[in-house]
Amino acid sequence: MKKLIPMLFAAVLLVTACEKTPDTGKLDDDYLVYTNYDDDTDFAKFTTFYVPDSVLIIDNSSDKPKYLYGTPAADILIANYVAGMEAAGYVRTTDKESADLGLQISYVKDTYRFRYYNNYPWWYGYPWYWQFSYWGDWGGWYWPYDITYSYSTGSVLGELVDLTQPESTSKQLKVVWTSYISGLLNSDGSLNTTEVAQAISQAFSQSKYLKK
Repeated sequence: MKKLIPMLFAAVLLVTACEKTPDTGKLDDDYLVYTNYDDDTDFAKFTTFYVPDSVLIIDNSSDKPKYLYGTPAADILIANYVAGMEAAGYVRTTDKESADLGLQISYVKDTYRFRYYNNYPWWYGYPWYWQFSYWGDWGGWYWPYDITYSYSTGSVLGELVDLTQPESTSKQLKVVWTSYISGLLNSDGSLNTTEVAQAISQAFSQSKYLKK
């Protein structure tokens, strides 16, 4: 059963949107969209974004990183996040080195991990979680806002990192926007493509500050 997510900023549960605290029993029938952001970030200053061609899989395995690449699920997730970014006025680039923002997407396939960090989400402790070196010479990750919640198998994570900061091994890479979506699975365990599109669109709709 999917667990309730304590929310700090905007969270929208379809059908029960008017409830301050959603009924956990209803999370099996509806998807949940949670977003959070750095309120000190001027999103209008960014122009371009880069997104990897694969989606990180978060599961119980810690021996090596796993990715969804070239699969229908990966293509759908990437395409919908890209569409949301472009609708917000940002331009996708294939040059990671020149991009202003990095968009990383993760899929929680199966995991029993739960950790609490001060200003760090539970998946920060997941082995192989988007190695720092992927985005450059950074000393770690930094979420300038509190994130505390549990997980749901089949959830999707989308995060924007600020790549305009000067690189430094002692400086952390700032995550300026987070989206967490749960309740996207069909009864057979596959992603519901219709709900994926709707939920990702909702993540951008409730993030009005995220625009060029």
